[in-house]
Amino acid sequence: MAEGHGKPSGPDLVEGIALSDLPDGGKLLGHCGDEQVLLVRRGAEIFAIGATCTHYGGPLVDGLVVEDTVRCPWHHACFDLRTGEALRAPAFSPLACWSVEQRDDRIFVGEKRKRTAAKPRNGGSGQVPEKIVIVGGGAAGFAAAETLRREHYQGSIVMLSNDEAPPVDRPNLSKDYLAGKAPEDWIPLRRESFYSKNDIDLRLNADVASIDARSREVVLADGARTAYDKLLLATGAEPVRLTIQGADQPHVHTLRSFADCKAIIERATTARRAVVLGASFIGLEVAAALRSREIEVHVVAPEKRPMERIMGPQMADFIRILHEENGVVFH
Repeated sequence: MAEGHGKPSGPDLVEGIALSDLPDGGKLLGHCGDEQVLLVRRGAEIFAIGATCTHYGGPLVDGLVVEDTVRCPWHHACFDLRTGEALRAPAFSPLACWSVEQRDDRIFVGEKRKRTAAKPRNGGSGQVPEKIVIVGGGAAGFAAAETLRREHYQGSIVMLSNDEAPPVDRPNLSKDYLAGKAPEDWIPLRRESFYSKNDIDLRLNADVASIDARSREVVLADGARTAYDKLLLATGAEPVRLTIQGADQPHVHTLRSFADCKAIIERATTARRAVVLGASFIGLEVAAALRSREIEVHVVAPEKRPMERIMGPQMADFIRILHEENGVVFH
């Protein structure tokens, strides 16, 4: 969850800066009023855009400029320097843009530009499908539906999700919300009104049983059929579930859905001790979140060090010590 940045930093760009302070290919962080603004120079062109990623507030001044785009250093969201448009997930909201003027070897940032509707990109000369069905209600399925509408696709979009909640950003479920530091309305990728406003037929609790490729239909578990012209499978991954004795008891949880997270939170309100099975990213995030609730946390994993295979022994030792300093016990 992005933190507030307080008083804006860097030079006042309304008052202007010297052109020499922004070399070709360079980036400079400043402000216009109370808003942080990032200046980017590419040859004779200078762009002024919002300085923080619209996904989680990553500092774009530390990002990578590639042609006329900037990439967030945290999760690699990509934005158009000319329009501020979010070109790649995980960001969906655009950046603000300001007008820029160069006078007497100085750069001045002017008014914030009004946003215009994104122009549809050239999709080729192929026939446009009348109906697209997306199987999956996670971030990938949502990104596909949202991008189709943003690119002015006028056909029918149906999203089939076996979840009971609209699409959420699943990584949040093991972080701030689980720790009790983020509100519930922060978790959905968009409010429910987004789907009706954009004519996206989101069907929840829809279990897909099979695909009839011959008739171009998706068959649901209740026998209902949904026809399609084009089909996108965006089902994501399932958590590894234990098959050992006792794994089906009511106080044993997996973390995949919004409902799973809510069930863990409800249990955490009265729990004194939690055991987390697995010492990778999600397991360690859950351990940290539960420790912030002052619950005794034990992490059980087959490895000698957490995430050693991914990070190497030195980083793995650092991660383990960091968690141990915060009260996590490893087994």
